[in-house]
Amino acid sequence: MIWMNMRKLQTNVPAVWLLVLGAVLFASGVGSVASAQHDAHDTHQAAEQHDDHGPATDHGDDHAPGDAHGEHGDGHGSMPHLPSALTFIEQWVPADFAAKLDAAKDPIFSLFMALLLAVVFILLSRKLDARRPGRMQMAVEMIFGGLYSLFRTILGEDARKYTPYLGSLFIFILCNNLFGLIPLGHAATSSFANTTFALGALTFLYVQGTALRLNGVGGYLFHMAGSPRSGVEWALVWLFFPLHLVGELIKPISLSLRLFGNIFGEETLVATMVLLGAGISYSLTGSDFVPGLPLQFPFYFLGLLSSTIQALVFTLLSTVYIALWLPHDHGHHGHEEAHGH
Repeated sequence: MIWMNMRKLQTNVPAVWLLVLGAVLFASGVGSVASAQHDAHDTHQAAEQHDDHGPATDHGDDHAPGDAHGEHGDGHGSMPHLPSALTFIEQWVPADFAAKLDAAKDPIFSLFMALLLAVVFILLSRKLDARRPGRMQMAVEMIFGGLYSLFRTILGEDARKYTPYLGSLFIFILCNNLFGLIPLGHAATSSFANTTFALGALTFLYVQGTALRLNGVGGYLFHMAGSPRSGVEWALVWLFFPLHLVGELIKPISLSLRLFGNIFGEETLVATMVLLGAGISYSLTGSDFVPGLPLQFPFYFLGLLSSTIQALVFTLLSTVYIALWLPHDHGHHGHEEAHGH
């Protein structure tokens, strides 16, 4: 048995090395070397044209290089980002359609990830076996079992009701975060307006709907007023109610901005390192076929950690927001039932 395993390892070594080589080539900025080269050529040609014309050029000639330089500067003024699969598709379609594709990049990748996860879980549900679980089933059960245990420490026995939403939220955010680290992929969570704000608004509606369902309209307003008991607390309702209202409205925005800022910064850092490595490689060799230096490779490990932490933070804060609206005797009743059984 050991010999057979060693034999399989030996036959798979070339394939493993090819995969590693391909990952290094993609990660080291092969697609970015061309853009770095074009930038270098444009700068060099602009300098030559300026030297050829000299200072005695007329006013119209002065504007032409200036405009080209301005357009070039505008391109560099924006945040660097790595090319995605849509970047290569845009080269083969009309300019108007390419602009629409670029504007809808985040929804397209979000929809793709949602469909991919749906297909994976649908196929997995058809192969569920309590007696002989497969590796994929065991991995999914371990992930959701760990999430349920985590939610239970915050929500108590009612965690089972909210695990489907919270667990799906965690998996969706995590997969979107990690997809930005894959060559030709894109993290849709790096966009505030298109993705993270929608996730925050969806969580806000879910929490408010849960609060109204559990507490009723009167209990909801009573909680928003600060749950006053004494006369002094009732006298300060006019102060507590708007503060609680503003706090509830700020929660989805803070959730969205936290996730967006970290993932956007992570993608920008990796893209900057890719462009820097590509520029250094081209400046040293002058060749179009030499891949860039993989300066961004160490940051992939940071990206793996940051992507997981941000998905967990978003989900845990959503769990806490739900727990804050649970009736005070709800958790005690659940614990008493658990002890009774």
